[in-house]
Amino acid sequence: MLFSTRLPAVLAVLVTIFTVLANAYRPVQFVKHTGQSGRADQAFSLVNYYNTTTAQSDLYVRMWMFRYDSSNRGWAALGLGPQMKGALMFIIYGDPASNDLTMTVRTVDGHHPPRPLDEMKDFYSGDIPDVEVISTRFEPYTGDWYSEQLQAKPSHLGVAEFIVRGYEKFTAPALGIHSDSTKQSMIWSSNFKQDFEGDFSYERSIDMHQFGLGFGFLWVDLLNAKSEVPFFQTIDEVSDHSGLSEIGDPTAPSDEELKKGDAIIAAQLNPGTGDGAPDASGDKEASPPPTGSDSDTSTPGADDGSKVEEPVKTVKQWNIRSWMWHLHGLLLTLAFLLGYPSAIYLLRSPRTAAAGTAFNYHWTINALSSVSVSIGAIIGFLNSRSISIFHQYLGILIVCALAAQTVLGWRHHVVFVATGGRKTWMSAVHVWLGRAVLPLGMVNVILGLMLRRYGWLTISLCVALAVVEVVVLTLVVGQARNRRPGPMQKGGASAPPPADEAEEYFQLTGDDEDEDDDAFSDDEERAGASAEERAKKEGQREEQRKKLAKLDRV
Repeated sequence: MLFSTRLPAVLAVLVTIFTVLANAYRPVQFVKHTGQSGRADQAFSLVNYYNTTTAQSDLYVRMWMFRYDSSNRGWAALGLGPQMKGALMFIIYGDPASNDLTMTVRTVDGHHPPRPLDEMKDFYSGDIPDVEVISTRFEPYTGDWYSEQLQAKPSHLGVAEFIVRGYEKFTAPALGIHSDSTKQSMIWSSNFKQDFEGDFSYERSIDMHQFGLGFGFLWVDLLNAKSEVPFFQTIDEVSDHSGLSEIGDPTAPSDEELKKGDAIIAAQLNPGTGDGAPDASGDKEASPPPTGSDSDTSTPGADDGSKVEEPVKTVKQWNIRSWMWHLHGLLLTLAFLLGYPSAIYLLRSPRTAAAGTAFNYHWTINALSSVSVSIGAIIGFLNSRSISIFHQYLGILIVCALAAQTVLGWRHHVVFVATGGRKTWMSAVHVWLGRAVLPLGMVNVILGLMLRRYGWLTISLCVALAVVEVVVLTLVVGQARNRRPGPMQKGGASAPPPADEAEEYFQLTGDDEDEDDDAFSDDEERAGASAEERAKKEGQREEQRKKLAKLDRV
């Protein structure tokens, strides 16, 4: 009777021992360097551990990112799943100089940059694994790898060690994650060019991975990656892959791999000799894996999620700093694609010139546009962690030029009216500086849109609008010049316009004050307008001169 009651327990122990022996540990690692079918400069190792305390499978992940010449550009990513859509992604980036390495967990609902899991609740509302980050750091590289293509050894190694507790709980569409799969689908990608501009925050948007060979698929033997003890597997970066394949099902474990696995487990079981981190629960006993399905995961690339992502959407970022960037772009776009072009057009338009309101419109819209530029520039300066890219340098140059343009425009106007329409060097500089600053501002707006990863439709529309505006303004300015040639002086130079014409063109009064002027055109005056009316008009012009004199003193 006693034997019969203990029989199930004995059988359970035998099953456990048999399972551990049958699934001897096989090291799993992925290593890809520059020149090895693309540029990835990254590596990772996996250990699959069944935690009896929580009754779930945990994945111990060590990720490496090789950096050359202390570069702080680029990122590396690993995804659990057969495709980009819905994959559980682990992305690392940072700056070796400050030892600032960020590890962020993300997913995505389509072919655009992945976002942190808490931003993707509309796409996935199921269980989310608990990702415990044990360590993130940069350290000087002291290994043996030498890049023949770059003719250099890596200067630094970015290291992230984390545990994905209960990774099978992540059930986003078409993932099929199974701890007992011999060909678990995974993906990897990298970008070694992105300039993070000093912003290595958790929610920082990432640029598209490299084209061509900057991404790939993996099939991983998770079943034989199971270990009776939890630890982070070391990585041999001068060796190739182990326990996985980039082209299909992994091969069965070789005797050499199993012997190496036995040595690794023995080192972990021998106190003081392992480099692994124990499970937080303290449970180090071998446990049988769950009796889950034997089905394998779906094949990578089976549906549209396998395609290369396309930056077709503006990246979602629900933080204040990102919204400030969008506000910065909006203010500058309004100024250079709407405000300044409108001001130039209204100054030269025959309709506003005939109505006597051309200058009013010109300076008012320019002033509002300059305020918009000033606010946008201040936001950009405060939001930037460093000044290091061409877009920033060009923006600073444009702001300085606009400040000079404002002063030149005002002085040109005052002198022009005070001298009865005589142009000075300030007039020519004001005109040509404006012709240079406007297209440069348009170009910088386009550069800003590209930096923030706006869709190509948005960028193309802005480029088309800028080109159309430049063409239209060129035609309008040319027609205005032909309409007012002015009498020729000796030597072929145009004489300045009469004083009264210059004053009317550059008047500062509003529409209400212009009603009397509009009622009496030059034709009516020549037809015999009364002396009283002409005197009244002359009085208004004298009042205009006094206003200019006061403003000039200011």
